[in-house]
Amino acid sequence: MVKANKEYPTWRKWFFGAGDMAATLSHTIIAFFFLIYLTDVIGIRPALAGSVVLIGKIWDAVTDPLVGHISDNTRSRFGRRRIFLIAFAIPLGVSFFFLWALPQGTSELTVFTLAVLAYMAHMTFITLVMVPYQAILPEMVDDYDQRTSFTAYRMLFSILGGLLAVAIPDIIIGGYTDKHTGFIVMAVIFAVAISIAPLFPFFGCYEKANPPKKQPFPGFKAFLKPILNNIPFRLSILIYFFTWSAISLVEAMFLYFFTYWLRKPDLFLIIVATLFILAAIFLPIWVKLSEKLEKRTAYMIGIIELAIALLLVIFITPETPVWLIFVLVAFLALGVSAAHVMPHTLIPDCIDYGTLKSKKKTEGVYYGLVTFFQKLGVAVVIWISGIVLDITGYINPEVYGEAVQPNSALWAIRAMQGPVPAAILLLGVAFVYMYPITRNNHKAISRRLQKREDSQNEL
Repeated sequence: MVKANKEYPTWRKWFFGAGDMAATLSHTIIAFFFLIYLTDVIGIRPALAGSVVLIGKIWDAVTDPLVGHISDNTRSRFGRRRIFLIAFAIPLGVSFFFLWALPQGTSELTVFTLAVLAYMAHMTFITLVMVPYQAILPEMVDDYDQRTSFTAYRMLFSILGGLLAVAIPDIIIGGYTDKHTGFIVMAVIFAVAISIAPLFPFFGCYEKANPPKKQPFPGFKAFLKPILNNIPFRLSILIYFFTWSAISLVEAMFLYFFTYWLRKPDLFLIIVATLFILAAIFLPIWVKLSEKLEKRTAYMIGIIELAIALLLVIFITPETPVWLIFVLVAFLALGVSAAHVMPHTLIPDCIDYGTLKSKKKTEGVYYGLVTFFQKLGVAVVIWISGIVLDITGYINPEVYGEAVQPNSALWAIRAMQGPVPAAILLLGVAFVYMYPITRNNHKAISRRLQKREDSQNEL
């Protein structure tokens, strides 16, 4: 086994972590602004707006594991994974731009169709970049705790990138009287940034010199069987699903909550900035706690704390003192920090477990399934939230002018900002509790994998 301080210099962690900005910038802007862009700027109903995301994610369900398999079997001078980072960086940025260039003044069906096509295209390129990017980590880093360290650097970029992806679009869009123009300008700027981000892990990461032999695509049933037989992995993707479903619902409702319930849209930016900055500051806490305890234990502590903080959101009213809102934001940030870093640290260990059982190295397939379940959770909650807003009488300001929402819609927004995502998180805690891989378990797995690799090299 390689030594961490020799093989994993800090600069490599920075370059690896910076690659996450491609997905973070895209995901965060879409999560915070896309639904309200479709309803309040383009002017389609919330149920249709939520359906745009759902249809795109159903398409994603096909591409995620397929791209994972393709990356496992790709051979190039740049390796199995890194070739994807440079090949699809520019298409990823271009597809992001078209999400925000939808026409105004056309029929609802036309805009809906264009939105679906643009969203499907962008999700395809996200998959082509992010699945290979994530699959680099378990191949490049063997050590149990060093994987947490690499993930922490990645999540630092994720959180700080999330801050930029909320603050800068809000400033740009707010600077234009015509919000549609503001969204287009924002899209141009971030399309460039999103295209640049994958180049950092391309130049800063490496892959093993002797990849395993190519394997034919066995069909979806046989393809999924060894993975679904991997009990730790099954639990980890359920943890992933519940965690990111809850986070995505909070993000989607955030601007609605500040605009229509608190009636303080000017407070939105400073609250979100505080949340992201504090979450970044709190990251080392979870790294140290997972080293002192176990990844599973640290994550349970963080997710329960976040769920409690979200339950308290229901008590926030327009009359609540601003200082008290900031206190709650600090508690939210602590849990958000854990939700960012801890689920990602489990996946490489599960892949090692599966590799030991199946004798096949299919990191790309595993991460294809991880991203599928993450996106599935996002799609379902945003789709349902759009339907709920429709049912509760949400008034579209693009159609009816400046809207004062009915109490039914306000209650729905409040519930989906706090208690509902809290309940989703708590459902995931049961799967965290059952997660079986500990530090000692992983050391034993690593020894057996190293012994197998050594014997193969001797042959």
